[in-house]
Amino acid sequence: MSSPLSLSHSLPLPIGLILCGGKSTRMEGTNKALVDFGGQPLLQRIRSRLEPQVSRLLLNLAEKSEEYDEFQLEYCLDLKPDAGPLMGLASAFKVTEKENILLCPCDAPFVPENLAERLMELMMSRDADIVCPTYGSALQPTFALWHRRCANRVISAATNGGLSALKELYPEFRVATLEWPEESPEPFFNINKPSELDFAEGFLEKQK
Repeated sequence: MSSPLSLSHSLPLPIGLILCGGKSTRMEGTNKALVDFGGQPLLQRIRSRLEPQVSRLLLNLAEKSEEYDEFQLEYCLDLKPDAGPLMGLASAFKVTEKENILLCPCDAPFVPENLAERLMELMMSRDADIVCPTYGSALQPTFALWHRRCANRVISAATNGGLSALKELYPEFRVATLEWPEESPEPFFNINKPSELDFAEGFLEKQK
């Protein structure tokens, strides 16, 4: 597998944005980003897989919280709290300049370690505004790569247009999709409930 650093300099490494602005309502009062996963916080697991792929890593939160300080990540706070993932992306575009942004949720322990590379290749070859992976023909919008030229429209839609879902803007841009090959465990698996945490940890044990 080639490293993302070997890609053409015509498209620099993106900024990584970990989406962590949700309320973990299905985790029975537990902050899923901070649950133990294989002996470390789940957020640290995500960080270790995503950070080598990007030029800079931001943590998107609805509001600042000291419970994340130990990770020493750069915060990106929502311009308006609790407004969905599109607001997280808009907030990141607002605080960055010319970089493209790769999204990743805070509850995806098996996020591919070559995600940025694969999406960047397709963005370059298709001159796409957005590259979204699909898995089993289903779109995975919280793992997509967004080009910087989308920034103004994303910010406007999130802050003034009342939109909250990432896919709501897809019709306005050139979107390329990349069908990800089937793998075990599923690369875009999300942990939303305690039972899903147990399921994911079972796969982790098998990988040891």
